[in-house]
Amino acid sequence: MARKFALTGLLRLRSIQQREAAERLSRASITARQTEARDRQARAALASTGTEAVDVRTLAAIAASRVAARSQLAELTNLADVHNRERDEAEREHTRAKRNEKSIEKLEQAHVKRERADELRAEQAVLDEIATTRWKEPEQ
Repeated sequence: MARKFALTGLLRLRSIQQREAAERLSRASITARQTEARDRQARAALASTGTEAVDVRTLAAIAASRVAARSQLAELTNLADVHNRERDEAEREHTRAKRNEKSIEKLEQAHVKRERADELRAEQAVLDEIATTRWKEPEQ
């Protein structure tokens, strides 16, 4: 009779950890892409802003608008950097979790192979015993 793999619970835990790490990576990637898209939109809006000043007040308003837009761009750039670092960390965690799960899976596969070899060995011993018994019977 085959013995149960002793690390089944650990394998289940590692599998859950790997799925959670994959989920975190997915969320971090989505957030990073959304931030990059907002950055591109803000840059496009800044580039399309009119620069024709009719009077001093218009010129001052354009300058203030550009300062505010540049400040917003700086904040978005910093936010994008933070989100990219979070995505990179989530990717490292996911890689680590996959590696941990894979190592336990390899142990399980080796266990299954050993158990199958033991079963085949036992079956062969029974067959050898049957063959030996039948071979000896005609002599009697």
